[in-house]
Amino acid sequence: MNAIQLPDDKSYPLDEVIELVQLTLDAVQKETAHNKLRYSAEDVYWLLHDMLRYINRNVPGEYALHRMKNGAYRVTYVTEDAGTTRAKNELKTDVRNTADYLAKLTGRRPPWG
Repeated sequence: MNAIQLPDDKSYPLDEVIELVQLTLDAVQKETAHNKLRYSAEDVYWLLHDMLRYINRNVPGEYALHRMKNGAYRVTYVTEDAGTTRAKNELKTDVRNTADYLAKLTGRRPPWG
């Protein structure tokens, strides 16, 4: 494997980090041809999940691993603005549902709902 130089005084954009990770994975792949260790689908899922969780702590927005059907997953990306909008909409829905429930119980709708 070629040496990966990581000077302490340099910062890297995400595309360069991805390239370095890809180089590392390629090197690991070359050495694993004779390795008979097997990984379950659950092991692979948690590896991907944890990697995306780490990425999400360091980038705006959110990457998520979604199950599509039995054994199939897709990585999706939601921008920070879209995530904020979705959270606001969910909050409005929760407030409206709570107000509806209180109106049903008491016969009066709260002023905030």
